Amino acid sequence: MKFPKTLGKLAVERDEIEQIMHQQFSSMLPNGTHSPYLIVIPAFNEEESLAYVASKLPEEINGHRPMIVVINDGSTDKTEAIANQLGLNVITSPINRGQGASLRTGYLEAISADFEVVAIVDADGQWDPRDLEAVMKPIITGNATISQGSRSLGETRVGDRFRDFGVVFFAKLIRLLTKTKVTDTSSGIRAMSVEMLKELRLNQPQYQSSELLISALISGGKLAEVPVVMEPRFGGVTKKGKNLRYAFSYSAVVLKTALREHFITSVLAHTKTARTQPEHV
Repeated sequence: MKFPKTLGKLAVERDEIEQIMHQQFSSMLPNGTHSPYLIVIPAFNEEESLAYVASKLPEEINGHRPMIVVINDGSTDKTEAIANQLGLNVITSPINRGQGASLRTGYLEAISADFEVVAIVDADGQWDPRDLEAVMKPIITGNATISQGSRSLGETRVGDRFRDFGVVFFAKLIRLLTKTKVTDTSSGIRAMSVEMLKELRLNQPQYQSSELLISALISGGKLAEVPVVMEPRFGGVTKKGKNLRYAFSYSAVVLKTALREHFITSVLAHTKTARTQPEHV
């Protein structure tokens, strides 16, 4: 029986586009020792908000200057040019693949380059990069393997009642599926241990925040949540689509991931038990 491969295996089995982006990323790494922390900013047509987000990025975390990379997902506006003007590292996909694919690229590079912690912050300005240190702290101290900012524990100022309801609904659903208390399942600011990432299976082109969270928790990961404030978009337009379509697609990813992970966990546990049973003669 074959299972979806973990990111650790995928790190040496990239597809053609991932190979192109790997070459771009590798050329940015300093010779010798680099920072233990990588901050990834996925961006697709975010020319209006990228400079605002960059202005709030922390210069230092836990005594180290983090490496920051913008993953430009085939933008057709000035996202790449602005990232370069701001002096940010930027790697560009020749086509638009979806945020999930962009994030997976960031995770693969974090694994390949032996970073210790990788953090994510969206490029739309809804999540404050100044919260990154607080979100990363539980990972750095070893108190968690995955950490995220929670608007439910903090505050949301977006003013979308449908989305607010969705946050509560999906938190309850994922809590049921993973038996872990979760208050926010689609946070745009989060961090995780790179060692944990190596064991996860991630293949969704969109809505990967839920796939990541569910995979981590069912695999035994320890979650930390930090109160944060979610603001309205600084600029540009959302890429998530209409509310009902978003809810349906998000639900599909949640259920598909939970079924996959529970099935794999069950089969692996059964296989391990069978191998440890004494032979009868």
